[in-house]
Amino acid sequence: MHHLKFKSCLADPDVWMRPALKDDGPEVYDYVLLYSDDALVISPNAEHILRREIWKYFGLKEESIGPPDLYLGGRLSLVMLENGVKTWGYSASQYVQAAVKNVEDYLASGKADMPWDKLPACAETPMQTSYRP
Repeated sequence: MHHLKFKSCLADPDVWMRPALKDDGPEVYDYVLLYSDDALVISPNAEHILRREIWKYFGLKEESIGPPDLYLGGRLSLVMLENGVKTWGYSASQYVQAAVKNVEDYLASGKADMPWDKLPACAETPMQTSYRP
């Protein structure tokens, strides 16, 4: 990605960014999120970046180029904020449901060496109440 003038984000090395200009002039950043075989481009010129730049180095399926609907197991959707700004929303519910099913299937297989044999229906808190960072 360096040869395409993208720099990796210090906070998350799977996020790549570079300065860009919108067609009407304001400065923005192009972002490319890469994780294993998933790529998500956030840019006013996202399709150009995928078709003219990234495709030279990564194999892309034609049907995978377009507005995103799924990334890393979560659903993406274009939403309009109350102030009229369009943005992308992300819902991890599909990913979480699949993760819970995987754990339930593993517990049901009898391979789990756990003191309990099924997931609790409801947890009071995901953290111990005595936990302190």
